[in-house]
Amino acid sequence: MKLCDFCGFYVGPEDIKCRNCSNPIPGRQALEEIEYRPNEVKVTPSEKPEKIIYQKPKGRLYHFARKTVILLIITGILIAPQTQNLVKDSLNYWDEINKPYYNIPESIELTMVRNFTIYLQDEGYSDYNLIISKPGDTPIWPQQDDGNWQTVTDFKANPAYEETEAGRMEWANRIEGQERDYIEIEYKVKINTLRPDLKPEDSGSVEDIPEGYDMYLQDEWLIEPSSPEISNLSNQFSDGTQGNVIKILQNIYNYITYNYTYKQSSIPKSCDETMENMFGDCDDFSILFASIARAAGIPAWLELGRIPAFIDNRAGCDLRDWGGHAWVNTIVPLKQGGFAVVNIDLANSYFMWMPAYRISDWVDDGNGDNLYSYYYLFSSKGTAKATYLENSYVSNCEITGNLKLEEL
Repeated sequence: MKLCDFCGFYVGPEDIKCRNCSNPIPGRQALEEIEYRPNEVKVTPSEKPEKIIYQKPKGRLYHFARKTVILLIITGILIAPQTQNLVKDSLNYWDEINKPYYNIPESIELTMVRNFTIYLQDEGYSDYNLIISKPGDTPIWPQQDDGNWQTVTDFKANPAYEETEAGRMEWANRIEGQERDYIEIEYKVKINTLRPDLKPEDSGSVEDIPEGYDMYLQDEWLIEPSSPEISNLSNQFSDGTQGNVIKILQNIYNYITYNYTYKQSSIPKSCDETMENMFGDCDDFSILFASIARAAGIPAWLELGRIPAFIDNRAGCDLRDWGGHAWVNTIVPLKQGGFAVVNIDLANSYFMWMPAYRISDWVDDGNGDNLYSYYYLFSSKGTAKATYLENSYVSNCEITGNLKLEEL
């Protein structure tokens, strides 16, 4: 048995080439050259002249010319408008898929449940009052299409409440010993994200602010535009802006955002206390912002509600640990006419926009007593002290739409 000298494959007796690697079998090349011609004498390889044809090697000029032609072809393809558009689109797509962004829902529909348990801390009795603002429809204002950014439906409260002069819900009762009272509030609410496309060049000046907002230019509980320190700050932040309202608001926002540290507290502080300590929470920052804006001639007021501390929308709508929150509303006159009401959340660094992760309970009406009473919702009198616990949660939540924001 003969094997191929190159690959070791079996070689048959009639094979002139290896069936595996196609290399010639030594000593059998002559068989390849024999031609059979009918009625003619066989010609042996030794008698047949061997013709060898050489191909002239390509010179350097040839290879240079060939490479040049190939290069020109590739260059022509790359500079073609169609290729440029394709490359540009591909680069833009690559940048897009590798660019970090925030997912913000366009709107959220949820069912909010708030349970209150009222009890005594020691033996005796107490007459208590629980007063809570009732959430309702909140208009979008002129900055976008007509409608509401918050719509409340199917509101339920058990037991029934009395409505106060300020439009709030009030429960009053006496409890003794180990008695406990339970109050439950449940409602459905739809909240839209507000993100008006406004820039400094769209803004009018302070002189263009419409009439009818004087109550948001005066002193109010803890809001002190008449303070000399506040007035000095407003002059600094207005200087060089030519009265452009958005520029002034941006200066106030930057001053608080970059100079103050967030530190949560239970009771809102005065502007002097916040400026002295250089820290505060959402209420303190909102009060300070509103004071400086009012001193600059720009109407500003607080809006109070609730936001979740835990947000996860990767696999649905998971909002938990709801707590109180405050932000600012203010007026921006538009250069083309009309005006907008914009939202500024200093604790969360939202300037002139507002995500759907919040519920509005009450909008400051310019009455300092009503603003004060919002923060002191519970009171009791008797031989024992009454207090309460609140358990708030979302029983159902759905997200509609999605906004991809590169920055908040």
